[in-house]
Amino acid sequence: MTRVLIADDNAIFREVLRRHVTSLFGFAVIEAQNGLEAVAMAESARPDLILLDLVMPGLDGIEAIRRIRAMPALADVPIIFLSAETDRCVWAEALSAGANDFMPKPYHRQELGARISLHLKLASLGRELRQQNDLLTRERYLAGCVQRQLLPRDLEFPGIESAAVYQAQEQVGGDFYEAWDDGAAVHVLMADISGHGASAAMLMAVCKGLLVSLRQTGLTPEDMVAALNTMLCDLLLGGDLDMFVTLVLCRIDRKLPLLSVVSAGHVPAYVLGREGLIELPSQGPALGILPQFDWTARTVPFLPGDTLFLYTDGLTELRSPDGEFFGEDRVLEHLRHGVAPKDLIGEIIETALPFCKGTLHDDLAMAALRRL
Repeated sequence: MTRVLIADDNAIFREVLRRHVTSLFGFAVIEAQNGLEAVAMAESARPDLILLDLVMPGLDGIEAIRRIRAMPALADVPIIFLSAETDRCVWAEALSAGANDFMPKPYHRQELGARISLHLKLASLGRELRQQNDLLTRERYLAGCVQRQLLPRDLEFPGIESAAVYQAQEQVGGDFYEAWDDGAAVHVLMADISGHGASAAMLMAVCKGLLVSLRQTGLTPEDMVAALNTMLCDLLLGGDLDMFVTLVLCRIDRKLPLLSVVSAGHVPAYVLGREGLIELPSQGPALGILPQFDWTARTVPFLPGDTLFLYTDGLTELRSPDGEFFGEDRVLEHLRHGVAPKDLIGEIIETALPFCKGTLHDDLAMAALRRL
């Protein structure tokens, strides 16, 4: 049953208020005759609403409001103060202390009833909203856990030393990487779903499932990208989904010192070789835009000691507090031959996070693989 706490040092006024509250609503009423009693009873009884006089002996109503608001369990209980005080500065002080509303003395019975109904309804809506937010937060957390399980647990393959990092802007995101070894070659993919949050995460899961199916077919990287594009166009075109996928798919040949790369609308991939840096830019549009497009793989030397570096644009689009982008040049400063993959990614992170003060503006992923 809804309980209302009435706090007033005037016993007659408390009785009048009690009668009105019970006759209008049938609520249970508890009474306090001063501020200290009001605070103690509020803590012990946890009322659903408090009607509070401002001028009471010992502890006045404003200080009582402050003490009640300091209790976490009562931080949101509606408090309506009643007073004959005409100084609006006092009203403002009471509202600043945490009161929700006020009624002048003498009050109008029906107006009091309307305000009680309003604040109880607002309090109920607030509780429902917090419960929904708590549930949504938990669901996002669980979705993030599931999404992280979709990423490879490690990128360690015989003859390959590697490291990777992934961080969503929100609890779930659209960037992802994948890697597998079919015996003839090690394949590694870096992808970026347009946007971020739940919609990007759902499309990321779809892409992951499609890739798992396609990699069983033994297709070449260019044919696999074309097949994935066809599937995504069927899914994304012709509806309200304004989404696309950029990716780079790499094949590290096990017998020959070669690397084949197919890039669809993605930021450049890089090979860190003894002779210098090789940039591997995009060779065609992002997936999910043009139903028919033929990608051509680019093949470059990939010798022992060479490192393949992949990332998503969440890295270069990191921004400082004054709006400056991290940019590609800052990434290139770290791309040196002979640096272990973990150290390479660690150095970039140690530069990027202070630059953006720890605030991501997009999902972010990086991977580095060195041939041993």
